[in-house]
Amino acid sequence: MDTILRDLSIVWTLIHCLIMFMFLYESRYSSKKTNIITGIFVIPLIIVNLLNVRLLGIEIAGRLIIPCCVLPSLVFFFIMAKNRGARFLFTFCVVDTIVLEILLITNLLDGLIGIENYIIMFVSRLVIFPLLEFLIVRYIRKQYHFLQQNMKKGWCVFSILAAFFYVIIIWSTYYPTIVLDRPEYIPQLVLILVLVPVMYMTVFQVLWTQVKLFNAAEENRALNMQIKMVNERLVSSAEAENNLQILRHDIKHKMLLINDYIKNKKFEEAEEYISTLISDIDKNKIKSYCDNHSVNVVLSYYDKIAGEKGARFETNVNLPETLTVNETDLAVVLSNGIENAINAVDNCENKEISVKVFMDTDKIYVEIKNPFSDKVIFDGNMPKSKQENHGFGTKSMAAIVDKYEGVYSFNVENEYFIFQCSI
Repeated sequence: MDTILRDLSIVWTLIHCLIMFMFLYESRYSSKKTNIITGIFVIPLIIVNLLNVRLLGIEIAGRLIIPCCVLPSLVFFFIMAKNRGARFLFTFCVVDTIVLEILLITNLLDGLIGIENYIIMFVSRLVIFPLLEFLIVRYIRKQYHFLQQNMKKGWCVFSILAAFFYVIIIWSTYYPTIVLDRPEYIPQLVLILVLVPVMYMTVFQVLWTQVKLFNAAEENRALNMQIKMVNERLVSSAEAENNLQILRHDIKHKMLLINDYIKNKKFEEAEEYISTLISDIDKNKIKSYCDNHSVNVVLSYYDKIAGEKGARFETNVNLPETLTVNETDLAVVLSNGIENAINAVDNCENKEISVKVFMDTDKIYVEIKNPFSDKVIFDGNMPKSKQENHGFGTKSMAAIVDKYEGVYSFNVENEYFIFQCSI
């Protein structure tokens, strides 16, 4: 009976080691299937390790933790894991090291305070593990999954380092005898227990910095491509205007030719030539929405695309010829926003896109509004794309608004998706 709290704390520890690991790793199977298979594996594992403690003693059970717990768990979760290799090994070592640190700290507290029947050990573990899991879910899980998904390389060195510290802690604790029987080594063990969290915090900071740099580079690449696309459209519009000028210049000669066809009663030839002339004019026509040429180019282009998809393209635009922001930047914001709107209404019965742009003193205000069919998922204040390697358009829009220290919002209101900004 004297060891019942110790045994319960061991079971509690093994269960919560499993829970923490499942918070951080991603299974290749569904949640239901993962939970069932994991339960079938873990229950016998807990029983075996508890029997080791009861029959062989805490010191020998500690030495057997690698063959009886660590290695079977490593193989099992490796088979179950979605992301394998160094990423998986790092996650495994991180969780096991954290759990091992809690075990050692609570053991040391229990031994130093000297209260019998393992009360300190049991109570401290009872509190620490749920608290730690709350912190993981609240502050770490989301960011860690983001790192796992976006950081494909660089894990090998960190996983080897994590495994190295894990082995050092086990070796220092249980070899040649348990550390409680070697009190002169406790200060060295405490130093290791302090250094390991510092090491992990440094590793996470390095990884997070690399991911942010990678994302910044990707967003910059996407933004440059969008700017290039807009510039190509502007060049294309310049060519169209030049063609229109040529048509206007030649209109007198063309009208004389039509007049000649009519005089000679060549009505079919006249009709065909007039149709060709109208087609040439329409082909090079840029609709005027406001006094700014670049905005007219973008709106004309997407008006045509929306029309081809059967969407109503309603505009209310009032801008001067000269803007207070770079014309290409505004063109990128409008291009991304309208393109997203056209894609969103593709499966809607109500295919209505509304674009409002106006300038008040030194600020330009933009609103793009459209219905949608799929559920909109937000990551913070930004809409999240369901497709991998998508979503750079909205990030580019936000980056441009931030560049001018403006404000923006993506909202869902009355079954409409609304983007608004001022720059």
